[in-house]
Order: sequence, then C-alpha cells, then structure tokens
Amino acid sequence: MFHGDDKNISENTLTSNMRIISEKSDLPAHPTSRFIFNIGLNQGNPKSDMIIEPVNAVLSSKIRKKMDVKVLTVGPRSLGEVLNIQAHGYQYKNISAIDLFSISSKIDVGDIHSLPYADNSFDVVLCGWVIAYSENKKLAASEIARVLKPGGIFSIGVSYSPQTNAEQIQARGYLIGSEDRLGKAVDVFDLFEDNLDKIYFQTNPEDAEKHSQIICTGSIK
Repeated sequence: MFHGDDKNISENTLTSNMRIISEKSDLPAHPTSRFIFNIGLNQGNPKSDMIIEPVNAVLSSKIRKKMDVKVLTVGPRSLGEVLNIQAHGYQYKNISAIDLFSISSKIDVGDIHSLPYADNSFDVVLCGWVIAYSENKKLAASEIARVLKPGGIFSIGVSYSPQTNAEQIQARGYLIGSEDRLGKAVDVFDLFEDNLDKIYFQTNPEDAEKHSQIICTGSIK
C-alpha cells in the first residue's frame, strides 16, 4: 500500500479502486463489481483493450516487434491487466506495472506523480483510467514523458460522464476522481505541453448526454 506524499492524489482514489478487489470498502460497491468470499471476480481491467489496441496499430505501422518493446502500465489494480498486455504479444519480462497498492510482486507500489523509474526507460506507457484521479495532471503527464524514450508512445483512457460533480456525488455517494475533470481528448494532450510529438489516435464523446470513453494515444519528443 502506498504511504508516501499523497497531496497530488484525489480523495477516495485508493478506496475507490480497492472496491473492485475487495468487498470490504468504506465506499459503496462499484455498480459492476461481483464478489465471492470477499474477493472481486473482475480482477482485470476489461477496458484495457481500448488503450492497448491503438498502440498495437502504431507499432505495426513502424514494423516494431512487440516482443522487444518495454511497457509500463500505470494503475492496473491487479495482474489481470498485465496478463492482457502479454496476451497482445508483449513479453511478460518486459512489462512493468505500478499502482497505489499491490496484490502481486509484479506490481510495484508507487505514485504516478513520482514514478520510481529512470528517464527513458520505456517504449510504451499505458495509463488507463488513472489520470482523472490526479490533482496535478500536468505533473503526472510530465512523469509519463520522462520515463518514455524519445518517440515513445503513451496511451491514456479517461471516462466521460455527463453528470456534474454534484450529481455524481448524489448518485454514487462520493466524487470519482478530482474536481478538475477531463472532458475531451485535447484536454489530455494539452497536459503534455512541449513534450508532445505526434497524436496517433483519439476519441471524443459523440453525445454529451451519454457516458463514454476518451482514448488518447500519442508520442513524446
């Protein structure tokens, strides 16, 4: 469990994500969570395909062999997402993972705002439904850029909700993520400022009245 400086992490981040792993939580259960003997049945992240597949397309166009690519996944919650990355053709030994808590030795404990990896360590950083929980999103983006090699690829997922913060609190009992919410792809890409090189893929909400996903895949200089 992460016990460092949490000033950049929005309130309820840890307990919100632990709801998927364990039934024992101070927050209401996730709407899709299912448990047996207090253990979450959905240990993977079924949405992770959304951020992995655009990366696969980019690497294929570059004729890069995925077996040689070093990948970091930020916020996988459990080993399920790591195994999903492996299932897409990446070598297990080349996949690193980090989260605020760990139930596997494969997953390091740490914070996106201060990643415990050297500069230029990875070819790909996957960050699925994590950055929305940050109170300092530009710092989070700068850390992603720092650990990526020049030309390295990032792929980020963010949920879009038509609800206001107040409506979300009323419906769920708490606010998911930070008050400063990301509403479209450009909001994500702008976080990288001068580090951004190319934009490869993006999705935006097609209907402002419906819940959807924002996917942003790009590279850094």
